[in-house]
Amino acid sequence: MPGRAEGGVMTQYDVKRSNSEKRHSERRRTRLRSGKLVDIEGRFLIECQLYDITGSGARIRVANSLRVPERFWLFDDRYTHALLAQIVWRDGLDLGVSFRDDPATPPLSETRLAELAAKYYSL
Repeated sequence: MPGRAEGGVMTQYDVKRSNSEKRHSERRRTRLRSGKLVDIEGRFLIECQLYDITGSGARIRVANSLRVPERFWLFDDRYTHALLAQIVWRDGLDLGVSFRDDPATPPLSETRLAELAAKYYSL
């Protein structure tokens, strides 16, 4: 259903799953929005565009995939929160990531999240 909010994420379209897809959650196409990739220590890496989002992962596009480590924080500019992400596939500048829950990785501080959310964040 277009424009339905679910799980804190505004979706635009439901996308049917093919039998070959490995995701556990149904993919939902999102309105194109921006985000940032931040390394585990909280340092800015690169900006990105968020395309499809599920409760367990996302498809994102970066300007240069050479700088992207296997694990990073995916910061959503719209909702100003970060999720721990791990790359599961790469296709050029498109990355498929799964969201992780790792108690050994400390979350980004509220101060750092506020810095990333600011119009002009510091590198």
